[in-house]
Amino acid sequence: MQTSKKLLIRLSSAGDVLLTSPLLKLIKEREPESEIHFVVKSQYADIIRSNPNVSEVHIVQDHADFHQLENLRRILIAEKFSITLDLHNNFRSVYLRRGTAPTVRVIKKEIVKRAILANSRLNLFTAPRTVALKYANTFDKSITSVPRPELYFPESVLKKADTIWGSFGADERESVFLCPGARHFTKRWPVQYWKKLGKKLSERKRIVLLGGIEDAEACRDIQSGTNILNFSGQLSLLESSAMLRHAAAVVTNDSYLMHAANALGVKTVAIFGSSVKEFGFFPYKVEHRIMEVNGLTCRPCSHIGLEACPKRHFKCMMDTTPDEVESAIASLLSPS
Repeated sequence: MQTSKKLLIRLSSAGDVLLTSPLLKLIKEREPESEIHFVVKSQYADIIRSNPNVSEVHIVQDHADFHQLENLRRILIAEKFSITLDLHNNFRSVYLRRGTAPTVRVIKKEIVKRAILANSRLNLFTAPRTVALKYANTFDKSITSVPRPELYFPESVLKKADTIWGSFGADERESVFLCPGARHFTKRWPVQYWKKLGKKLSERKRIVLLGGIEDAEACRDIQSGTNILNFSGQLSLLESSAMLRHAAAVVTNDSYLMHAANALGVKTVAIFGSSVKEFGFFPYKVEHRIMEVNGLTCRPCSHIGLEACPKRHFKCMMDTTPDEVESAIASLLSPS
């Protein structure tokens, strides 16, 4: 039997790349003999590289020029794929997909619905639908449910995360991980709230901070004067993800680490500000609580986040209090 070769394109960002994993699993379950190639930006390649459902990863450098894209496109064309799934549909993915397969299917982003919701607050979505399902529907419109996202790690990453955790002798049953980072300001719960929550929780639980280099200053502020463990800026994206395996619960903004916790089956409190579930990014098939301020006439204001609150009051985040988040954590961790 001739092997069916499929090409998936999702260049960025980290959470989006991770949310392709349910589709990868579904394809391999349906067609175990299929060979799946994946095109992704270099900084997110580790999220997909160890996935056993992927046969080959093709890398796009962050600032790839026309000639680099053309060279990659020629490589892809030579593979003679039977179908290409463009799960990104931006300028680069449109260029790269040209000529790669006789059948090309493109993600339906629902741009108009998102824009109407963000600009006029008129909700034309019938119900929240995870982006992972939208990716699967690009392959097969009849799919109505997708499995939970999956994360796979090289043994070296697991060993490093476990060694670090073991050096502190912490009890996983009593550990709460705080992830205060997010790319855009309106998706970030205020640092002073994280600080108050962390200080209170650290009196009876092991609290751990995770984040990238860009979150290091905020995490140092949250850690100050406490016994909180702070790994912000010290671990790679995949190493931070592997650390989440030791969490009893995670508190996070609408960010990649929310999706990573989801993939690992960790109980999650997700704090939503300017974003809403209708945009497709939320935990699913894992026990979770979503903290959001309903009834605000200015929410949502953007489907990806903004660098400042347009109304200057930031009520979508300021009105979610540390006490409310603490209660949500307690409800997740209480014996059933």
